[in-house]
This record gives sequence, structure tokens and C-alpha cells, in this order.
Amino acid sequence: MGEKGEKTRCRIIRSARTLFGSTGFTKTSMDDIVRVAGVTKGNLYYYFSSKEELGSAVLDETIAEQFGTEQIDGERDPVREILAMFRRAEKKMAGGQCKGGCLLGNLALEVSDMHDQLRRKLDHAFSTWEARVEGVLESGQRRGLLRATLQPKAAARFIVATLEGGILLSKVKRDVRALKNCAEMVELVLEGFRA
Repeated sequence: MGEKGEKTRCRIIRSARTLFGSTGFTKTSMDDIVRVAGVTKGNLYYYFSSKEELGSAVLDETIAEQFGTEQIDGERDPVREILAMFRRAEKKMAGGQCKGGCLLGNLALEVSDMHDQLRRKLDHAFSTWEARVEGVLESGQRRGLLRATLQPKAAARFIVATLEGGILLSKVKRDVRALKNCAEMVELVLEGFRA
């Protein structure tokens, strides 16, 4: 694929990502994507044979952006590192007036029962996220900052689920305090595991 083709493909993916985030996967039509991307239907189907295939590409890009380049500071305090993740989500939610939320969470709720390929891709995304959080906690244990009784894998799943739940509640309540309350509870739990 040439440079022009790659730019067109990327424009389609980014347009679909925006629409999936604002309108949802099911309610977004291929015609909507064509219109927003500024391409022909032939262009769209040249790169993606179905909306599911395009959804998979959107998830690949999202995973790469969120988990591929962000570096974990192995020297930073692990509790502060986890809380920084919550603060970024709070800032994003506040900036969007508690609308939108997390693309991964939104898609998980919407498509997991209908599109197994996308469900598997979302499972991979959440597993990748949990593994990154687990790595932060394990690093804290190795450096003697967190007690050995902390179970990093289980704690990572709890943290990711709490963050996603906080985002969901903030959307429903249109109030970022729901997410802040979740962050406060995660902080209390993690501080209880200080060495």
C-alpha cells in the first residue's frame, strides 16, 4: 500500500473511531463513515470488507495508542502511577462534560454479545491493560514499596474494573465525582498494602 493509500486507510479508521465513540458501533452506518472520512464507498470497501473488520482495525489502533507507546516509569511510586491513570480519565471526562467515556468500555457493553471477533479483540485490550497495571504493582513489590501479600494480577483486574465502572457512573450521573470517588477508594486499598 502506498503512502496515499495508507493515509486514506488511516482517515477511515480515525473517522470510524470518532463515530463509534460518539454514536456507537451499532448505530454507525458505513454511509456515516464514508461521509465523515470523505471517501467513496468503494474506497471504504477496498480497505475493509465489513464493519466488523473496520471495528477490529479501530480496536488495533486504540490498543496501540493506549498501550503501545505509553511508558511505565518503573521508578515512580506505584500508587501514584495508578492514581495518575484515574486522574487522566477524570480530566477527559470533565472535559467532555461526562459524555463519551472510554471507547473500550463502550464497545465492550455494546458488541460483546453480538460480534465474537470484536469481543475477543476487546478481551485482548483489557488483558493488555490489566497486564500493564500488574507490572506497575509488581515493580512496587520488587522495590519493597508494596507488601508481598498484594496479589498484583487480582489487584490489576480490580483497578481496571473500578476505573471502567467509575467512568460509567460518571456518564450516567453527568458528574465526574463518581469517578473521583472510585479513585479515592482505590487509593485507600493500595495504601493499605504499603510495605
